[in-house]
Amino acid sequence: MRSSSVQAFQTLLATTPSQTWPAGSSSSAQPNFQPGRIESDTPPSKTSKIKLQTISMTSVQSEPQSKHTPGTAPAAAPAAPAVSVKEKYQVAEKIVNEEYKIWKKTSPLLYDVIYSYALPWPSLTVEWLRQTEQTGHAVRASFLAGTHTSDGSQNYLRQYSVQLPSTDESPDKSLFQGNQISLQREWAHPGEINKLRVNQETGLVATQTNSGDVLIYDLESGGPAKTLRHHTKEGFGLEWNPDFAQNQLLSSSEDHTVALWSMDADVPVRVFRTHTGIVNDVAWNRQHSSVVASASDDLSLQIHDLRAPRPVVAVANAHGGPLNAVAFHPDVGTLLATGSSDNLINCWDLRLMEQPTRKLYGHAGSVVDLKFRENLLLSSSSDRRVLVWDLCHVRDGEFDVKEHERKKGDYTDPCLVFMHGGHTGRICEADWHPVLDNVVASCAEDGLVEVWRPRHVDQREEDE
Repeated sequence: MRSSSVQAFQTLLATTPSQTWPAGSSSSAQPNFQPGRIESDTPPSKTSKIKLQTISMTSVQSEPQSKHTPGTAPAAAPAAPAVSVKEKYQVAEKIVNEEYKIWKKTSPLLYDVIYSYALPWPSLTVEWLRQTEQTGHAVRASFLAGTHTSDGSQNYLRQYSVQLPSTDESPDKSLFQGNQISLQREWAHPGEINKLRVNQETGLVATQTNSGDVLIYDLESGGPAKTLRHHTKEGFGLEWNPDFAQNQLLSSSEDHTVALWSMDADVPVRVFRTHTGIVNDVAWNRQHSSVVASASDDLSLQIHDLRAPRPVVAVANAHGGPLNAVAFHPDVGTLLATGSSDNLINCWDLRLMEQPTRKLYGHAGSVVDLKFRENLLLSSSSDRRVLVWDLCHVRDGEFDVKEHERKKGDYTDPCLVFMHGGHTGRICEADWHPVLDNVVASCAEDGLVEVWRPRHVDQREEDE
């Protein structure tokens, strides 16, 4: 491992062989991008691939050996000077800035598209709208974000548009060319927006506020439609029934409850009171619409059948820390993933819930959000990173923690195929576009929303 104040992006040569899906999968789709290799700032040749990027900010220096006479106690080391909180902050800030410079320098090699937009206020949540519009050599897409003000200013639910290059345009021409993200419209919102979710069929948008209320907005009529009141504290868990026509919604809160809503009523259809801590996230099974999951600070993962009075599965210690996120695989109804403050992602099989079928290692901070797209899993973390995992590699074996430590970070989880390092603050959320392949929007506490697509490597180029 090279010794320097900042170790540049390290590389992991990856020629991705054809893999099978996890057990039980019925899909044969493969991801459209693959990890590859970057050795320098020279643009990659046709035969090169984009490589998984990791950053290590630890400076490795040899320690001078103390000289003392055998049999005598070594001289006491001088006391280290006290470091103030301000100095620690300045050092941390410098490290973050150096990491960002490294990422910025290598960005053209890593992405087909990367746009960054400074929001007037940070957004804790972001989600794409499904509709797209072809305009010449570009595709126009839209996403929703909220505001999180700190001085009592008016909050808003906002819709933004972004122009992305179409497949017949060279992506190199679109990189860093002007501001491609713009505000389309906005709606006044009472209080900060902790989470938002879109019913892609009806055009209804649910938002969760810092008061605990859940607000419903209608994108067609252009304003708030109703307010759902049950939670007594703020929350971050929100999910529509994937059968959008049912118009059902799940919400969870710091009041330890999960509420099931129908848009035909103003009170919950059902309230789950089976957790003893904050319920941070909820998820709906796309293959079995009566099955939902909840993740909590009480360390438990619970699986609920909406037809049963109690959880059908309750894993008491699903992680070594509070559970922040849960997501079901969209095609494999028995597979789900959880993210935790222990920095890990656990993969679970509903048929074998005694222990995780696989643990994913890669984050250096709490995992706060998870999103599936086919066999790809998108994870967001307080470590300022968004990671992409390919679950085709789950069968490649467990990640060896001891091997990772022995090789000083040069050994990485085989499931990890891409790292996005464009944010300088904690990641709040990232979202796959529901139609456009491998297009992601991410937002963070740094006040930025970024739209990006990892560089696509065509298999025909690899064979040349």
